[in-house]
Amino acid sequence: MFLEPAAENLSELLIDKTGIYSRKDLDDSIIYAKRIQDGMMLKEKHLQRIYPESFIYMQPRNIVSGDFYWFTRFNNKTIIAAADCTGHGIPGALMSILGINLLNQIIIEEKNTNPSFILHRLDHKVKKAFSYTSDILDENFKQEHNDGMDIALCCIDSNTNVMQFAGAYRPVYYVRDGELNEMRGSRHPIGGSGSEPLFTNFTLHLQKEDKIYMSSDGFASQFGYLEDKKFSTRRMKDMLLHISNAPFNTQKAELDKVFMDWKLNQEQTDDVLVMGFEV
Repeated sequence: MFLEPAAENLSELLIDKTGIYSRKDLDDSIIYAKRIQDGMMLKEKHLQRIYPESFIYMQPRNIVSGDFYWFTRFNNKTIIAAADCTGHGIPGALMSILGINLLNQIIIEEKNTNPSFILHRLDHKVKKAFSYTSDILDENFKQEHNDGMDIALCCIDSNTNVMQFAGAYRPVYYVRDGELNEMRGSRHPIGGSGSEPLFTNFTLHLQKEDKIYMSSDGFASQFGYLEDKKFSTRRMKDMLLHISNAPFNTQKAELDKVFMDWKLNQEQTDDVLVMGFEV
């Protein structure tokens, strides 16, 4: 016999067609999903094998994240990316897993290292994946979607010390001789609707001790507890320049302190990802 729960416990229970399961069961499932998501991304220590001076700072809004990073090294080239998927939480995390798998296909399996070409392939594959979804939806549920991601992607040739960069709504920053410089990506997201996007390569001849930074927009978008406004991209760039002379483990700790002090008791606005490394 099915017994309804007491009214005071309804907020702790979720009801589906098969009965009742607890909020704890749902949380446990999401925590396990986080383990899967984390397992699909290499750890910070793997990046430090390539660039000993480096860090990865991730602060998901929920348990799982719509931000993700990706990197690999083969022959003399290192490809590294920081991405911000549509949404956060479970939808964003599912999109991130799609993005990781597609980058594995495009870069590792197909052996592409040209950043602009990689982004074109990624855009094509994301649109193709969602066209399949659209085909099977009932007409009543079809609507225009903007599922996809913003991404910054670099390819660094250790033989020539040349970095090629292409971006989809995300830039890359580099600090040289006490100045922070910015290379801006295309104003086209991956998977967006509209005309065929144009992703362009930008080339930087690297110098010793150049420091490279990539991020999602989560840090800059965070609203402050004491100031009811966003942290802002300008503040973030000033902060990166300010901490750039410190060891990278100190930079990461300072990023966390600044973010937590700014957010304080305010709800986190978005997923946060910041990566830094010295070539």
